[in-house]
Amino acid sequence: MNMAPDEWPQRLVQFATWPDSEQLAAEHLLPELEVGAAEGEIVQWSFLRKFPCWRIRYEPTDDRASTRLDSLLERLRAEGLVSEWTVGIYEPEAVAFGGAAGMKLAHELFHHDSRHILEFAAAVREVPEAPGLGRRELAILLFSVLMRSAGLDRFEQGDVWARVAAERQGTAVAPVSDRAAKAVRQLMTVDVSATSRLVDGGSLTGLADWLATFEWAGQRLARLHRLGRLERGFRAVLAHHLIFHWNRLGLSSEDQSTLSNLAKEVVMGTSESAASASGTAADATSLTGVDTDTINDNTAAENLRNKLVDQLKADGRVHSDDIEAALRAVPRHVFVRQSKPGATLEEAYADTPVHTKFDSSGASISAVSQPSVNALMLELTEAKPGMRILEGGAGSGLFASTMGRLVGEEGHVYTIDVDQDLVDNAQAAVEEAGFADVVTVILGDGAVGHLEGAPYDRIVATVGAHGIPSAWLDQLAPDGRLVVPLRLRGSVSRAVAFERDADGRWRSVRSAMCTFMPLRAGVADDPRRLVALTDDGAVKLQFNQEQKADEALRGVLDQPGTEAWSGVTFRGSESPEYMWLWLSCSLDNALSRMEVDRNGAGASNLADGFRPMAVAEQSSFAYLTLRKAGLAEDGGQLYEAGAIGHGPAGKELADRVAEEMGVWNRGFRERNVAFEVQNLDGAPPASAPGRFAFDNALNRIVIEWQ
Repeated sequence: MNMAPDEWPQRLVQFATWPDSEQLAAEHLLPELEVGAAEGEIVQWSFLRKFPCWRIRYEPTDDRASTRLDSLLERLRAEGLVSEWTVGIYEPEAVAFGGAAGMKLAHELFHHDSRHILEFAAAVREVPEAPGLGRRELAILLFSVLMRSAGLDRFEQGDVWARVAAERQGTAVAPVSDRAAKAVRQLMTVDVSATSRLVDGGSLTGLADWLATFEWAGQRLARLHRLGRLERGFRAVLAHHLIFHWNRLGLSSEDQSTLSNLAKEVVMGTSESAASASGTAADATSLTGVDTDTINDNTAAENLRNKLVDQLKADGRVHSDDIEAALRAVPRHVFVRQSKPGATLEEAYADTPVHTKFDSSGASISAVSQPSVNALMLELTEAKPGMRILEGGAGSGLFASTMGRLVGEEGHVYTIDVDQDLVDNAQAAVEEAGFADVVTVILGDGAVGHLEGAPYDRIVATVGAHGIPSAWLDQLAPDGRLVVPLRLRGSVSRAVAFERDADGRWRSVRSAMCTFMPLRAGVADDPRRLVALTDDGAVKLQFNQEQKADEALRGVLDQPGTEAWSGVTFRGSESPEYMWLWLSCSLDNALSRMEVDRNGAGASNLADGFRPMAVAEQSSFAYLTLRKAGLAEDGGQLYEAGAIGHGPAGKELADRVAEEMGVWNRGFRERNVAFEVQNLDGAPPASAPGRFAFDNALNRIVIEWQ
């Protein structure tokens, strides 16, 4: 690759998951880059984040640096830690940083700052609960050191903060609290020189080199300015450095807006609380009361939370005004960080689950549920002021606290979990978030309920269940509602709201597709088993207790596949959930979830349109798939459903799946589906088209297309 003298090689790296990218970079890239520097292959290196990629820039002395880095990235891709990476050219923004001399100095700062940030990330991961300054506090402290060492007075510094605030517009800025203003003022003025009490053997000793780097950079930039070697305004260059530093720190645009506006307000003093003088003597010598997240003051969290709820409303996940208000009020990040201390605000407020506990095999056994799933469960529950509610599966305590917000002071929520550490974390988060008066966290088996608090207006399971424990039905008030993510058959689950009808039967009133972690370590365990179909484990099938699993399935994807198409079509955005439910009811061995690592070699035998569901019988299996099938009358793309079978009976299995798809489409697609819980000692329901009854260890579940 031909490069100009002022250009460097660049690698664009997309890690498997964005929230884990920094830890993966600290664990794998940092050691390799530092070895390359130590062995004279790399003069300097740095990184910049631009979703979904990290941009790794380096100045090589010869080809060894590229060989070293490319080999590492290819290994990480093979291991599934990197989704993809590409070769590129880094073109420095020399004009923005003040010309050639300014860019040369910028590269030195980029290099040292990048190294310190990854070392900081590694240290936080090793001791996540250790006290100290968080990223937002460092974002103010480090650059304040740089500006002070560059000789900027208070209002010149304020101008730099204001320039960045102007670049990061678009987020509503909350009023500055006294606590946040005091913290920022301390961080701007505190003495962190090498001989200061804080750095020389004090609480900031570990930051000594990082602080010295920013002090050195400020002095060097000031010298270039005095000599007339900067080809752009001094404070404009500093503002550009600040934006790049905050990018390397991993601060979101919302955080950058919040911090720059907060710092500007503290300096310029447009509000009375922020306009005090530069700081007391105590401020200049200590950081009392300033630690991780002090200056965030929940403003950035509130902005992200509101943005999330706005999206949930736009997507049709939230309908009720009271649920919307509760989701805007309950600080999700408090619960996420209690269980996963290193989590960023962006991770806490993304519409994805946050996995917080794993078993010995590495499988997740507890998570803070996806916000859209929480919203769905809240809509099914319909909690009202004054209600008494029991939740099975406390997890982080978030869902119980959100229901606590809905039931208010006259109501109460009891939440149960089976693990002491989960209970302890949930209790701590409930207290920090301010819901201890309306939420009680209990250690126990959620399947046996909590008789002391009965009867309940609502019992909600936020764990998956295959059968309905009798305690849940017994402890409900006569007009109560049970909401449970019910694994109906195979891997097909729905969250179902049950109420007693006039005849005393437990029948569904609402349902929605949804899956939760299964009940475990109690009377209603729902164990599952994974069987690998490929030698590398890239494709696995999940089997539940009522399904037959055969280890002879390993290698089945290496056998030729046979396609069977149903003639059943879907729009691109249309969910096939009811067809999956029909297949799971009508096929002898139900449907199994197919877990696929797309980066694994074994997954290459799957067709491009594969769906994550399959049926297996002995040593044969057939997985569901889609293909383009023309256009609808309004011009929308249609997709035809089918199956691809592998193994000795793969063709017959695929044909059977396609046939059942057609049966559902012709006779049942337009019908509603109802669910009923029955006692095992009663007579099974009479056979009828579209009616299925399945017994489990606790009761009988009837599924009927009506």
